[in-house]
Amino acid sequence: MTITISGIEIGAGQPCRFVAEISNNHNGSLERAHRLIDAAKASGADFAKYQCFLPSELVSLRGDGPAPEPWGSQGWTMASLYEKAQTPHAWFPALVAHCNEIGLPWFSSVFGYDSLALLESLDVPALKVARLDNSNDELARVIGQSQRPIIVSYDDSGAIWARYQRATAGRIALFCPPGYPQASFGLRRPENFYKFYREGTFDDFDGFSYHGTSIEPPIVAATLGAKLVECHMMLEAEPSELEANVSLTEVQFADMIRRVRAVEEMIAP
Repeated sequence: MTITISGIEIGAGQPCRFVAEISNNHNGSLERAHRLIDAAKASGADFAKYQCFLPSELVSLRGDGPAPEPWGSQGWTMASLYEKAQTPHAWFPALVAHCNEIGLPWFSSVFGYDSLALLESLDVPALKVARLDNSNDELARVIGQSQRPIIVSYDDSGAIWARYQRATAGRIALFCPPGYPQASFGLRRPENFYKFYREGTFDDFDGFSYHGTSIEPPIVAATLGAKLVECHMMLEAEPSELEANVSLTEVQFADMIRRVRAVEEMIAP
């Protein structure tokens, strides 16, 4: 499937597009979030992506309880971890304005009514559904009310679009293997990217959502036909407090894109 976000076409016949996932790598600083946007632009990213949520929305979706290690043994709950990880709603107008100022398209993951309302007020170009939440019927119903392109992460094939049939502005799926960081990928399974590379068409997945610190897996995915690759990005000099184990630095991000562009030149018809 082909979709267009902020005038950028994604899909068959197009080069691989790259998304710099900002996530919580701003470490609670709006100034650092702006620097991340600048670094994403300088690296060659096609999009910046945010995670727009209230901690209460994520607790409603995923539940509370002790946070995973190393935070759980320090007394953190999932709710308190979400509180630390959030990009405050009050930042979003400034973040969007900065993206617009430097010419870097953006979009965002969404996790509930309040976050969707905020993003709609900012004319969000597209909406993303995380792999952990793609089977939530209520979230699908909320997002289905939006007339925006929808990007959904999945870890297997099948009837993956049953909950998003109303996505009239277009929808694409990203292959997102389990794990945080991901340990294995299955990128050559025929139902994933290899079929696209071999036949020029794909049945299930249009791209790759990556959580790791090596540039090789996203390069392989792009070479095998992924048309949208999403990677977390942090600043090399200011590592992420929460997600350094699943993030590329801006230096790695730029190197990854350069290598993919070189491969695209080599295999161009």
